[in-house]
Amino acid sequence: MVKDFLAEGSQAGQTLLRLVSRGNAIIAELLRLSAHIPSVFKLDDRNEARKYQDILMDFKYLSNPDYFEAKIEDNRELVDLEAEFRENHIDILVRFYHLFESVYKYIKDLEKYLIDVEKGFYIHLTVEGILMNGDGKQLVSEAIYLYGVMLILMDNLIEGPVRERMLISYMRNKGPVDLPFIDDVCKLFKSTGYLPTNPKRPANYPEEYFARIPIPQTVLSMVVGRLTSDDIYNGTQSFPLPDHRSVALSTQACMLYVILYFTPDVLQNKMSTMREIVDKYFPDNWVIAYFLGFTVDLSVVWEPYRAAKTALANTTTPQNITYQQQKFWKDVDILNRQVQSLLVEGLLVEEYIMDNISKIIGTIRSCNVTIRWLMLHTNASTKKLRDLVSNGSQDEVLQLLLNTAQLEFVFKNIFQSLLDTKQTRWEENKKLASESMNELAEYFSGEKALTRVKKNENLQKWFGEISAKVNSLDYEDNTSTGRKIQQLSLALEEVEQFQEIDSSIQVRQFLVETRSFLTKMIKIVNIKEEVLVNLSVCADISYAWDIINNYVEQMQRGIKSDPKCVLKLRATFLKLVSILDLPLVRISQCASPDLLSVSEYYSSELVGYVRKVLEIVPKSMFIILKQIIDMQTNSIQELPTKVEKERLRDFAQLDQRYELAKATNSVSVFTEGILAMETTLVGVIEVDPKQLLEDGIRKELVLQISMAMDKTLVFRNQKNSNDELQLRLKELANILDGFRRSFQYIQDYVNIPGLRIWQEEFSRIVNYYVEQECNQFLKKKVYDWQSNYQSVAIPIPRFPTVDAASVTMIGRLARELLNQTSCRTTLYLNQIGWFEPQTSKELVGINTWSLLQQSVGIFGLTGLDKLYCFMMVKDLQVFVNQIRQLVEKSLKGFIAEFEESLRPTTSIPDNIQRYQTALDKTKGLCPIFIDVLTKIGQVQLLRRQISNQLNFHCKIDSNMLFCALDVMNTSLINDIQAHFQRPDVAPYPGEDNTLLFDLAQYLDTAGINDPYTKIYITTLPLEAFPCLLFLFVLSQVTQFTYNSKLCVMMAKKQKNSYDWTPFIVGVITILKQFHSLHTQKFLSFVGQYIRCQLNTALANPKDGKDEDYPEDVIGLLRFLDDFCKYSSTPRKIVEGYVPSYIFDYYNQ
Repeated sequence: MVKDFLAEGSQAGQTLLRLVSRGNAIIAELLRLSAHIPSVFKLDDRNEARKYQDILMDFKYLSNPDYFEAKIEDNRELVDLEAEFRENHIDILVRFYHLFESVYKYIKDLEKYLIDVEKGFYIHLTVEGILMNGDGKQLVSEAIYLYGVMLILMDNLIEGPVRERMLISYMRNKGPVDLPFIDDVCKLFKSTGYLPTNPKRPANYPEEYFARIPIPQTVLSMVVGRLTSDDIYNGTQSFPLPDHRSVALSTQACMLYVILYFTPDVLQNKMSTMREIVDKYFPDNWVIAYFLGFTVDLSVVWEPYRAAKTALANTTTPQNITYQQQKFWKDVDILNRQVQSLLVEGLLVEEYIMDNISKIIGTIRSCNVTIRWLMLHTNASTKKLRDLVSNGSQDEVLQLLLNTAQLEFVFKNIFQSLLDTKQTRWEENKKLASESMNELAEYFSGEKALTRVKKNENLQKWFGEISAKVNSLDYEDNTSTGRKIQQLSLALEEVEQFQEIDSSIQVRQFLVETRSFLTKMIKIVNIKEEVLVNLSVCADISYAWDIINNYVEQMQRGIKSDPKCVLKLRATFLKLVSILDLPLVRISQCASPDLLSVSEYYSSELVGYVRKVLEIVPKSMFIILKQIIDMQTNSIQELPTKVEKERLRDFAQLDQRYELAKATNSVSVFTEGILAMETTLVGVIEVDPKQLLEDGIRKELVLQISMAMDKTLVFRNQKNSNDELQLRLKELANILDGFRRSFQYIQDYVNIPGLRIWQEEFSRIVNYYVEQECNQFLKKKVYDWQSNYQSVAIPIPRFPTVDAASVTMIGRLARELLNQTSCRTTLYLNQIGWFEPQTSKELVGINTWSLLQQSVGIFGLTGLDKLYCFMMVKDLQVFVNQIRQLVEKSLKGFIAEFEESLRPTTSIPDNIQRYQTALDKTKGLCPIFIDVLTKIGQVQLLRRQISNQLNFHCKIDSNMLFCALDVMNTSLINDIQAHFQRPDVAPYPGEDNTLLFDLAQYLDTAGINDPYTKIYITTLPLEAFPCLLFLFVLSQVTQFTYNSKLCVMMAKKQKNSYDWTPFIVGVITILKQFHSLHTQKFLSFVGQYIRCQLNTALANPKDGKDEDYPEDVIGLLRFLDDFCKYSSTPRKIVEGYVPSYIFDYYNQ
């Protein structure tokens, strides 16, 4: 027999304990990751499945990897798609592979441990010897059981095809050289053919799956033998009644269910063994929770196994099921009454509990047994058996659960208090009993004043001895002390028969009190830690981890009808914490570093359940809030600063204000229940009821705002769509204003900071939707679990897409603004914005930006600005790459030759026909330039308007902030300029200094920026670009004419025309992306052409007139004027290329 198997010096015990601890941590990681499987691997979305079908492969890839690799490498699009896919998913794939590999390493380490034991690596230890030890047989059984649980959960939570795609994807990205265990991991986790959604089970499943890495059959036989014959967890100590035996052995029953799959021969052929197992573990139950609430119906899963099916047949007979369900449903009613009688106010006090420990524990035990049976069996997989069981009300089961949890909570708290003060109380009663005996000894001495009693030396001596014996009682020696106290009580009872004592009421009273003190001492001795241990075993509800979700609706109905019901629910939530005991006990026992992460995972799941139940409070609150919004928006008039006395009655609106007060009271009553809860520790996470309420309110607020935005910002893109844009923005502004005002009104009644919540959540919503919209332009996507704005506790909902281009409502709004300001159909005037040239109707102007600010707010405007930035960056990158390829392919030599003929640009070329030749050669590039530059210019003009709106509101609403940012910005620019003048004196901020980045965010939000002059992409020099851009501008300026009424250049022809201003701004933006030398070179080409044309025109005047400039020269001069205006370029720089007198004459 092995002694002290888990002692610190026992290498065998500690190794096995660490292995079991690791197993529990692996399962926690499996559960955690199963909730974060990227949807692309599941192929749920048809579009995603179609997109990735050529790069996402299962184990078919292994049959001919060269073929699949060649197929990808020969297709440039697939190569780019795979690079994007790798960047987005490699992090999560690494975690999943580590999970798969850790399961494989776990079973190999267990296998090695068993082999080492058999080989005598651990001196004097054999498998038989370990299984004879209490701790040893528990740990060996748990180690095998946990491996089985890993396999079952893996196949249920991460389906076989998903595993295969993940493993192949990871292997292709990492390479098999870096993965020594990849072949074995693939063999272990290849698809079994089982799918949880498909009721049909594959042949030889799961025994073939369990046999992929075999465990020695001799070990399995011995483990099954121990589990069949022994009570390895001493469950019968907590459940001593024969009727409760199946519950007492339920932990072993679950382990047996899993481990038997490693020995399918027992399930199939060993009738006697299976009959023994069923008679002992499953005489009255056939639905079990094999691990933390994952339930299984034995009548279904044992159907293919002859021996198991035959043995279970007696349990699942209609007569047995009917008998069991009638017994338990009857017990529900009886136990509910018993528990309610115990929970009567003032009954459960310390005295009552000390007198009735066994009775209360017995009631709690019966309640938990009844709840367990009914919860599990009303969720049986077989409809026939489920219908036989479901003869009662689930509301009654829930009521019993709530009452039992409350009884356990009250009893545990009081008993723990008794346990903590046990010694103090015992010593106090001992002292009182001793002092009483001393007083009686003095009383019979005959010397005490005012006592007319004769001296009795015998009684005096006897009471003195009793006092000494009481003083000698030892608190530590419970057994002998209890026996001595009983003897002393009996002696005091007998001494009452003496005539001298019997005749004195005072003496008899002293004796009664002393016996009372001694009785209390006996009761205090019986206050033991074992009672709380038994209570925690009886109160275990880990089997209901999943089933408890079925009762959420009923719990919420209870809260709705009686908000104070939350106090009982608190006890139920604390009862659910027992779920943590099973996975954490071994991890904490070996002081594993995994303790924190595992306990945090299970605790967060529990807190999530608490939130789910209590979210009915904010939901109900927001239903009432809608009524308040309606009243405040449509019924109640806002009281003016001054009102005429005669009209005061009209503004009073007593009936409407009464309804408002009634609705407000309802909201405060709903929140009162949660706020009455005390701060509760759920696992390792402290749940603050006030925070819980606030999170619930935030969650509902986020849902309401998101739904309002998604429903309102939908555009049909029809004629007169400008009116639709205005109407949609007004509608959204009214909805959100109603929410904001009602939220502000209600905040004091529910004790929350309404304005702060509103701003934080609205900011989060807009930023999240902008982030999702920007994902379209990113190679490395930001998924929900990576997002800084998404939250598990307060999730932002995702809605189905309405149009092909946009993912969210922010994208729809951004593209609608682009549609409204299209440079093909509108004209931009710097003073008013965009209008329609034919009808002179304003399309997007000051009113539009004001409505945008009212509807989507500052956060929405900054979000639109950010989204437009991403759109522009994408267009710029594509444009630059496209031009670079075209130049390299066909124009490089020609452009170089053309530029050479113009050098130096300070001179005038000898042959003006070169320009026409170059224009003819490059005219094919014009459509590309027009599309990109006008689109970029349009986006930049929108961003300029957004910046103006933000700047204006910042000056009005936060002038001090605006001034501080402006001064800070100017100071930093001066410092940076000083650095470039004298680097040794004024150093540049280091890389770890985030000042510039942080300030830039503030400046963008406050509108203190210039979108036209920013650099958006980094590019390599493109020497031919200034010349190409000059030729493009030259080809376009003659298509415009100056409108003196509007003071703007307009297209001569309406067909295929576009707006002048976006064209100018587009040119400015694209030049800013290159080195400033490119801009200088471009301007030098323009200046040279103007001088050349003027020289030719003056040398050869038409009709003897030399007053007018040529049309293209006028166009270029207008271009340079607007170029300086929009790019903030000083005129002096341009005058370095075009003499000032040319401008002066042209301006005349």
